[in-house]
Amino acid sequence: HPEFVMSVGDFIEGYTKDTSILHAEWMEFDSIVDHLDMRFFALPGNHDISNDVMRQLWLDRYGRSYYHFRYKDVLFLAFDSNDGDGVVFSREQLDYFKNVLKENADVRWTLLFMHHPIWNYREFNGFTEIEDLLKDRPYTVFAGHTHRYFKTIRQDRNYYLLATTGGGSRLRGPRMGEFDHVTWVTMTDQGPDLLHLQLSGMLEGD
Repeated sequence: HPEFVMSVGDFIEGYTKDTSILHAEWMEFDSIVDHLDMRFFALPGNHDISNDVMRQLWLDRYGRSYYHFRYKDVLFLAFDSNDGDGVVFSREQLDYFKNVLKENADVRWTLLFMHHPIWNYREFNGFTEIEDLLKDRPYTVFAGHTHRYFKTIRQDRNYYLLATTGGGSRLRGPRMGEFDHVTWVTMTDQGPDLLHLQLSGMLEGD
């Protein structure tokens, strides 16, 4: 019973403008998430928003594609890495989060969530502007998209690529970063403590 559930996107197959198909896919997704007793926070992946029709449907469902909230002095940032021409952040989105960070400089930790591991993309996408504002505060980043788990250290902070939760995978196991899981995050005085929950057992953050 976590207090709430965060996500890194890709909930439906998508990649169509046929609203009858999209509505059916979202209904199937809702039938699964509706079993949760706690709040679910969504952010879009490329399968959720890949054209203007899908973006409008997302906005009709959730109101906006990027947002933030603060809970127990932890700042949560939910990005939309499909917000532009390709895998980029729009200037509007970057300015939004830069303002959020300036207005919440007193939090004990900042958690960033996005679908694409935007820091691995060579073309300019504006994420370094966010990292510059975070350089003097503790933070942790979570992303998905690659369908393989990987933890890396960047800017002396932990950056996590989460594996699948039922998505396409050869499921060759933790050594290959291929396993279906959800990640349980417990906030401690030293920062987030991670445990990956599988049907077959539990794995530590490393």
